[in-house]
Order: sequence, then C-alpha cells, then structure tokens
Amino acid sequence: MLRKHGWLAVLTGTTVGFLFFVGGSRPEADPKGTAPTVRGAPRVVILGFDGADASTVERLLREGRLPHLAELARRGTYRPLLPTNPPQTPVSWSSMATGLTPGRTGIFDFLKRDRRTYYPAFALNEEARRVFLFGRANGPAAAGFVGLVVALLGWAGLRRRVRRRFWAVGLPIVLGVAAGVGAGRLADRYLPYQVPQAVNHRQGKPFWAIADRHGLRAYVIRYPTTFPAEKLRHGFMLSGLGVPDIRGTIGQPTIYTDDASLLAQANEFSLKVELVDVVNTGGRIRTVVWGPRNKLYCDTRRADCRAFLEKHGQPVQFQEPLEIRVDSTARTVTVRYRDQGATLRPKEWSDWFVFTFQVHPLLKLRAIGRFYLIRLEPFLLLYLSPLHFHPESHPIPFAWPPDGSDWLMRQVGLFKTMGWDIDTWTITSGVVDEDHFLEDAAWTVEKQRQILRTLLSRDDWDLYVQVFDFTDRVQHVLWRLIDPAHPLYDPNRAQRYAREIERAYEEMDAIVGEAMERLPPGSRLLVVSDHGFTSFRRGMNYNTWLVQHGFMKLKGVQATELKTLEDLFIEGDFFEHVDWSQTKAYALGLGPIYINLKGREAWGSVEPGEEYETVRRAIIRGLESYVDPVTGEKPVYKVYTREEMYPSGFDPDLIPDLRVAHTYNYRVSWQTTLGHVAPDVVEDNLRNWSADHCSAEPSIVPGILFANWPIRAERPRIIDVMPTVLRLLGLPVPSGLDGQPLE
Repeated sequence: MLRKHGWLAVLTGTTVGFLFFVGGSRPEADPKGTAPTVRGAPRVVILGFDGADASTVERLLREGRLPHLAELARRGTYRPLLPTNPPQTPVSWSSMATGLTPGRTGIFDFLKRDRRTYYPAFALNEEARRVFLFGRANGPAAAGFVGLVVALLGWAGLRRRVRRRFWAVGLPIVLGVAAGVGAGRLADRYLPYQVPQAVNHRQGKPFWAIADRHGLRAYVIRYPTTFPAEKLRHGFMLSGLGVPDIRGTIGQPTIYTDDASLLAQANEFSLKVELVDVVNTGGRIRTVVWGPRNKLYCDTRRADCRAFLEKHGQPVQFQEPLEIRVDSTARTVTVRYRDQGATLRPKEWSDWFVFTFQVHPLLKLRAIGRFYLIRLEPFLLLYLSPLHFHPESHPIPFAWPPDGSDWLMRQVGLFKTMGWDIDTWTITSGVVDEDHFLEDAAWTVEKQRQILRTLLSRDDWDLYVQVFDFTDRVQHVLWRLIDPAHPLYDPNRAQRYAREIERAYEEMDAIVGEAMERLPPGSRLLVVSDHGFTSFRRGMNYNTWLVQHGFMKLKGVQATELKTLEDLFIEGDFFEHVDWSQTKAYALGLGPIYINLKGREAWGSVEPGEEYETVRRAIIRGLESYVDPVTGEKPVYKVYTREEMYPSGFDPDLIPDLRVAHTYNYRVSWQTTLGHVAPDVVEDNLRNWSADHCSAEPSIVPGILFANWPIRAERPRIIDVMPTVLRLLGLPVPSGLDGQPLE
C-alpha cells in the first residue's frame, strides 16, 4: 500500500496533472478585476506573523522598539491571543480560518497515523490519484481501439473496390493489427497510467471562501493549509505551508562534498549528501541535480514501486547533469548547468538557477534553486537549496488562478513557492552557520515584502490576508543564543547573534508600518500570530516511557537507527519491533498518544469501554507525576483527553486519545514524533532547533492580536478571528462555530 506521503512524490513526478486538471473555467492570470462595489462595510487587512510571542512583543513594546505596533495598540487594541490545543502552526491557522476547534477542522497536528499500518503521514494534505484513461491498460486499449478503427475504415474503403473478398477483409485486418501494435507502443510510451491530485484535509469553510461566495474579492497570500490553492471566483490565492519542494518533501537541500564522513553522520533532517571526487578529477566534477521521483507509471504499492519502474524501463528519480569546477588557487567554485553558470567564493550565494526535468516525453517540469559555497577546505562543501517549483510550473496549482503565480513573477521576479520557504534543516544539522541561515531568511522576507507592496497597493480587493513565517523560523534556530541554560548556549556566538530574534520582531513592526501607510481610509487592520515560544532544552521520548511502564511491548532487538524526514516523506519503516498484540498505547506526532483500541487500530489490543478508560487514566497519572531525574522538574504540564480539548466534537477515528502538553523548556523529542523508541525517557536537545511551541501547554505560549479599533474581550482566542472578520465585512456569521465575534 502506498503510504500517505506518496502524493507529494506524485505531485512532483509530473506536470501531466496540470494538462488534465479539471476545475471549471480558468480566471484570467492577472488578479485585477472590477473595482470593489461601493458598500458600507470597511475593507479588512490581516497580517499574520507565525510564532510572534506575546511576552517578547510586550517587552519590546515597553522598550519602545516596536513603534508601529505601539501606535496600533494606542489607537485600537492589543491582547495576547490564546492559540489552539495544540499550539501548532497548521492547527492554529486552520482554526483561525474556519472558527472551529482542531477536533472539527481535522488538522490537529503536523502528523497523523494510518490506522492500518501505524505509520505516520502528513496531516495537512494527502495523495489523491486518479487513473488516466485505462491506467496500465492504456496500451492494450489504444491498440484495440486504433486497430479496430483502422480495420473498419479499411474494410469500408475496399469492400466495393476489391473484387476478391479475401483482400477486402484480410488487408484491413493486417493494417488494423499493424496500426494497433504501433498505437499500443506509443500509448505505453507517451500516456501515463495516472495523474496526480492532492486533497486538503482541512474541514470547515474559511472566511475568505465565504467572502468570495458573497461576491467580495479576497487576496490570500501564503496562508498555511491552503494547498492545493482554493478556487476563488473573484480573488487570488498563493498557497503557504503544505506546498512541497520538487522532490516531494517539506524541503530537502543538497550538499556536494568530498567529505565521506558526512554520509556516516546522523542525518535526521534528510539532507541530500552527494559525494564528489575533487582530487582525481582535477577539480572538474560531473555530478547531478536530483529532481522529482517518478510516480507517473507506478500505480503499485510504494514498497514495490522501484522494482516496478526498473522492470518497465522507467527512471525511479529524474536527474539533470551538473558541472562543478574547483579552482583551489583562486579559491573559487564555478557551477554550470546548461547555459547557466555562477562563480562563487566561500560564503557567497548564486542567483537563481532554473532546472528543467523531462518528466514525460511530452512534458517538462521546472524548478528553481540557489547555490551557496560553504567552504573549500579542508573539504568542499557546496550547498544547493531545496528545489522550489518554478512559479510558471504548477502541475497541481499552488496559486489560484493557476497562472496567477506567472503574473506575480512578472511583477516581483522569481520567488519561493515551497510552503516551508526558509531552510531551517541545514543549520539544525550543523552543516551551515548562522550567516547562511540569516541571509536566506532576509532574501525570503524581502521578496514577501515586495509581494505585499505589489498587491496591497491595488485598489480591487475587499479582504487582504498575508502570513509571514520568518518570525517563527528565526526563533526556532537561534533561541539557544538567548537562553544561557540551553545545552547549546555559546557566549561567543551569543555576542554576535543574540539580537537577531529582536531584529526579526523589529522587521515585523516595519512590515506593519508599511501596511498602515497603504491602508485605504476606513480599513480595519488585524495583526495576529498563531502561537508564542518557549525554550526547547530537553526532549521527552514518550514511546520509551510507554515501554518502561508496560504500555508498549517490543520484540526482538530494539532498533537503534534514527528515524529521518526521508523515512517520513520518501520511504521508511516504522514501529518495526513493536509487538502490537501486547501493546496498549503508542506515541506519534508532536504530543499525541493513541490507545491501541480494538476495532479501530489494525492490531488493537485494548477493549473499548472500561479497559480503554483505565489505560488512559493510568497514562495520565503516570505522565503528569513524572519528574525529570536530571533537572528535578515535571516536564508535563497536563495530559489532555480529546473530550477535554474538543467538547464540540471530533472524529474518534482520527483525533488522538490523549495529548501531552509540556511546560516551559520541554518538548516531545524528534524521534518520538516519528514513532521511534529511544534509549532514555528525557534527553538534552543538542540540535540548533532550540525553541518550540508544538507540544507546549497553549496558555504558556500565547500569540498576539493587534487591531486598529477597540476590542472589549480580555481573553480573545484564535478561533474568534474568523467570525470577527465576517462581522467586519458585513457578512452573516454561520451558526455552529466554536469562535465568537470579538466586536
């Protein structure tokens, strides 16, 4: 069976899906339309800043460092904003868009599990494939159809002209067979077996869709959980978190190196290490750029896909040739791809390279990436960014209208299209330094500001929404330099980089100032964030705790290999050594614990009813009383049941039975996220990813809410934003929401 992340590889494997995309009429590429109707309700602008932390914002406001936000608060309102439970990026933004709790949106974590296999899968989107014509029978079907047509036409043309019946019948049959064989071979070669689709799992109706239905024009830019792009009749959408890179992952960089030891290092975040030979080639290296995986002709189980493709002479993964020239004397590296080239010195970036992959005999897929020379000595380290879909290459639309991204590129130049657009994985793996990360972030933010200026200055919208994620990414990887108690705190690096987090908040303030200058008179402005932050000093391995306390049973030798993002997105095995017949619970994702319930899980061992409740109560008592033997602290703030979190309803087959909420300085470990059983229950976090929020108690990581009008509510929740926006736009608020208007 194909694992649920297969859709990502299907997506990146071809542009055929675009040609066969069915979605009604296509709006014009330029989102410009008729001017908004004169109406009594004001226009509404929402600026989202992922991870903007309430306590940090309040401190910087007191210090006078955020003048535009201070002015916004003076004229209107500032409040801390309560995130969802759990306080995760896709979870909170989904609830903000729909006014529903995560139990009802279905987006409750970055990851979910497949009840049939216990494997993790991406919770935001899922593979959806449809057979193209007759699938693997395309060849025989084309052969039969063409052969029959040719034979019938031949017979119709010859039956009155040829006297001998043998030739009148036999010759058309021969022609039909020949034409059929040729058509079958052509169909096998040129027709795919399937075309890609993607399904957004978010339930509920977002406020921009309601506005669109009422004839209002909405611009929605890089909002998480909007992939594939949603079909707006009047507006424009550019998808955010959820859009993969061209290889089908959340973002996989490549490192070209002659340092073989990199291959042996722990690679939790799945950097693509391409080993090259500098010495024996005289510095003239011929290597490849790896592109999308081939899913066009593989409609078998993913485990069998490689063998299937090799048997049928199809490539497993597409690639393009790349030439690297190392000049040790000049201390430069020159990279050449087709007619494009760049010569780099250490710590220099190239401009965008445009890579073209022939994913089908008739179709090509384009991607963009930038090179960065990390160093030349003692080993070559050349970085290639994750490959983003070229804005003009959209096999499954990440913009609506699909060629709206083409239009936007003509206004602002090439821009990143991947949802996780700032590379946090390479610095977290320790391969690059802070300068590389900050330069990548700065380039990304400036391009997003250009998009804001371009679109916000137009006069044809009623609702404008744009989400920036740099505030989140900077805190994730640099918090270790503002927390002296973090295991990776380095006073020397702190002296140089500790202010970068505050600079990110100052840039957020500058963006708000730009928007305030461009607001049409009478507009309403909201500035929001989905959650705050806390330090990530220690990680908890919940499967290890479950094993030690008898809730999970292992068989054979415990696996020691680390699980990686490649296991998650490409191919990997999970829970290989778990004896499900004697396992009562397992952990997977950023805090969820699932009971191995009979009738729900594939190999359930716990009876519904009293035994189910007994197991849940025992886990809650054990985890809430657990004390970290090293620090003497209780890492767990509370263990929530799903009924406590989502009293208005949830899907019992989807939503986890328990959710662990951590206190300050703790988070679920990376390995627990992927279902691994680590040696220790609690361990130091020795990754540069040094702050988090995903498994925190929501009340200790509030986000922010600024508005340019007074709001009376003292404790606003992120689920209250959606009905508030509808009220501001003068639209009816649907019944049955979990959120309430803040007016």
